[in-house]
Amino acid sequence: MKPHSTFLKLFLGNLLVMGILLTLGGWVAFSRLDAGYKHESQQNQDRTLRLATQHFEELWPLEQPRVDRICKQMFHDPTERLTVVVADGTVLGDSSADPHTMTNHRTPDRPEILAALSGQAGSNTRQSGTLGLPMRYAALPLRHDGQVVAAIRLAVPVKAIAEGESFLRQTLVWAAFAGIVTAVLLGLLINWIWYVPLRRVAIAARQLASGDLSKRARAGGGGELEELARSLNEMRDRLREQISRLDAQSRNLQTVMASLQEGVIATNPAGEIVMMNRAAGALLSVSADQASGKRLDTTVPVPELISVHDRAGKMDKTVSGQFDTDAPQGRRSIEVHAMPVADSGPDVACVLVIRDVTDLARATAMKSQFVANASHELRTPLATIRAAVDSLSASDPGDSNEVRKLSAVLDRHVSRLEGMTNDLLDLHMVESAKVALRLQDITLGDLAEWVRAQFATTAQEKGLTLEVAADQRDNRLRSDRKLLELILRNLLDNAIKFTPAGGRVECRFETAGQAVTLRVCDTGCGIRPQDQPRVFERFFQGEASRTGDSRVRGTGLGLAIVKHAAERLAARIELQSELGKGTSVLVLLGSSGATG
Repeated sequence: MKPHSTFLKLFLGNLLVMGILLTLGGWVAFSRLDAGYKHESQQNQDRTLRLATQHFEELWPLEQPRVDRICKQMFHDPTERLTVVVADGTVLGDSSADPHTMTNHRTPDRPEILAALSGQAGSNTRQSGTLGLPMRYAALPLRHDGQVVAAIRLAVPVKAIAEGESFLRQTLVWAAFAGIVTAVLLGLLINWIWYVPLRRVAIAARQLASGDLSKRARAGGGGELEELARSLNEMRDRLREQISRLDAQSRNLQTVMASLQEGVIATNPAGEIVMMNRAAGALLSVSADQASGKRLDTTVPVPELISVHDRAGKMDKTVSGQFDTDAPQGRRSIEVHAMPVADSGPDVACVLVIRDVTDLARATAMKSQFVANASHELRTPLATIRAAVDSLSASDPGDSNEVRKLSAVLDRHVSRLEGMTNDLLDLHMVESAKVALRLQDITLGDLAEWVRAQFATTAQEKGLTLEVAADQRDNRLRSDRKLLELILRNLLDNAIKFTPAGGRVECRFETAGQAVTLRVCDTGCGIRPQDQPRVFERFFQGEASRTGDSRVRGTGLGLAIVKHAAERLAARIELQSELGKGTSVLVLLGSSGATG
């Protein structure tokens, strides 16, 4: 800062201090003069009151009219009021009012009169109810023959010194005006020299503290203020770079967390949620956006998850667990890993990684069930074949009837094993996503002819009526013919197998707009209501198929093949069945009939 600039600013600062001191001195002087004037006014009031009291003592006793007349003769100024009150509080005379209209004055709100009637001088300052001005009331006792017979009270307004002398009042007014003008001018000058640049720097610092980095600090004139503004701007630039870098890192982290299929929850040492991604919220049926800052045990009321979290914190090592929970999409199996974070400070103490292992658990259970069911289904024909082979080896070669019977048993069960093997291969084929669909245009009439050619003879041999019909034979369906034939073969095979002689099996191809429905109906044994939800499971067989003739028993894989083939074709299956009356299965295909 330049020397003359420093001098100017210091000079103006001293001038301001002097102005303040002069103002304070003037105010003190005025207060002292005002106090002196009030004291003098009180002395004049007391002197006048004593003269009035002496005058009444010389004339006493007096009649009430004369007392009142003397009061009005002595004081003509309405702001000054003389009142004479006798011992019982009755007003005998008043310089400004009719005593007959005045109330009794021996009351607690007039302490000066009570004091005078008790033989002492009294005074009090209060607001006048008549004039609305602050008044000083002074009273002296009026004695006659040594007894207090009345109280003489004189009331005058409390006046300031400015009201007493016109010249002094005008001088003080002009002096005050000059002081105000000088203070305003000095204030504006100081504001221009010091306040404006300081305010600019302060505003810039406040904006910087609030996170607003869009504006720069300005402070002209050179010196320390300009250097301070420059330092603030440099700090602003560095903060802006750091915030930009942190913001980019935060966005990248949020993007990564949002794209994770696994749920992630981070908690602080107090057990409060610091971060939760949407995958975790979806798995636990919790709003991830509203979970931040809340306690984990109240936001996610899952005892198993809370237990894993708490054990990880106490044991200071990774703890894993698995539990089942109800979700909008059904019962889900959840796997959780809790990992304590060392040296994380007060922000993150534990990270929980949550995975939905429902499909894995279901696949494991399905695999175990499949192995058990397959073993069970294979054991019966294999045991029968082993028994037939043993019987055949032990029988007499010349016994042709026994050999023929055992050969029929072997043929039947080998055929069953072949059918089961073929069904397993078909099931693998429809379940494998690696096998691409081979889409082609197929007319409904061709499919109807294929059904008739494949199953007419079998139905006739069993004594069944087979009806095959297509609403619009020339209507084309773009789909995979092999999968369609697989669906129709298994549905019609079941319908013919479980429909007794004399029954009817119907296969219809119905068109509704761009959609095609394959309908296979029979008048067979039907399916019990409790079995209907499970008929599409592998190796599941209804009660009728399990307890009926073994020659017509299926492998339990037909409807499972139909289900998976329909899923590959993006079709929907509906089953309607009534025990003892028959079954109807509908396969609803879209316009294309398949998905890639």
